Amino acid sequence: MINCEKIIDSINVGILTIDADLNIYYVNKWVAVHSDVEAQDVVGKNLLSLFNVTPERLKSLQRHIKTALTLGGPSFFTADSNHYLFPMKNSITTKSIFEFMQQDVTIMPYNIEKRQVTVLIYDQTSLMEEKAKCNKESEDLARSIKVANATIRKLETAKNKLIKQKDIIYKQAHYDHLTSLANRTLLNQRLQLLVENNQTSGKKFGVLFLDLDNFKEINDSLGHDVGDMILIHVAKTLLLATRKSDTVARFGGDEFIILVDDIEETKTLEHIAKKLISAVQQPIRVRHLDLSVTTSIGISLFPDHGSDFNQLIKNADLALYVAKAEGRNTYKVHHQ
Repeated sequence: MINCEKIIDSINVGILTIDADLNIYYVNKWVAVHSDVEAQDVVGKNLLSLFNVTPERLKSLQRHIKTALTLGGPSFFTADSNHYLFPMKNSITTKSIFEFMQQDVTIMPYNIEKRQVTVLIYDQTSLMEEKAKCNKESEDLARSIKVANATIRKLETAKNKLIKQKDIIYKQAHYDHLTSLANRTLLNQRLQLLVENNQTSGKKFGVLFLDLDNFKEINDSLGHDVGDMILIHVAKTLLLATRKSDTVARFGGDEFIILVDDIEETKTLEHIAKKLISAVQQPIRVRHLDLSVTTSIGISLFPDHGSDFNQLIKNADLALYVAKAEGRNTYKVHHQ
């Protein structure tokens, strides 16, 4: 028989169950080790006897617990520079610029009637150390990242209220961590679903393969942090320029793919491509600089240019190559 307790104690995630009054019902081995206590010794005690939580963070914790119990879904603390909820000094990092472990914390409802929640703690210290080293070079950049993180948190909260996402693992497996767009895994799933549905209905859908022009030069000249901010801006622009029923995905690096369902002909896709090219090339304000980026787009159409994921992506990529060769900042439709 599988020993579930042993499995829980073997994972590199902190798990503890508490109620709205912060009484402890369970902690796994990870929490005990990083808090320098014995797991059985803290059960039945109050959380504040285990962690010295500041009044400000205590209010925030109680607010997130209330949110999780009220909505019946997860509530998140997202790690930010010099940000933690529980002061744990036993980080996996041997030498850290932070006094305490940097954490991502997820609060999941466990027993709503008894007002109990399960708290998941992820050690993000190594990641946050790299982020802090970049942030300290520019106060303006630090402010921008803070605003971006706040925006992402708001989007995550709104999204979770609508779909009542069951666990954070699903999001990490299906969405890009920088832009919050769909990643390759989710893109593949949605494209396969479109193929199956449209084979039955006889309808068509399009694949738009976008690549930012000369993006490597931007990274090399201005830095990857500025490049990341441009990618975030472009992602938001693509979302605003498309329908909610369309899928916008980050395919990798500065490449994006958009699935456009329920179309009649390639002219519709060409119209969308023109709209996206115009939207992307609008000036962007970054570090007191007015920057402008352009994009090239390759287009393929189901079932004319392919009947599966690989064919449609490959043919859209070939069309993108032609658009690049013909001067960039334009689009091309695949031809057999």
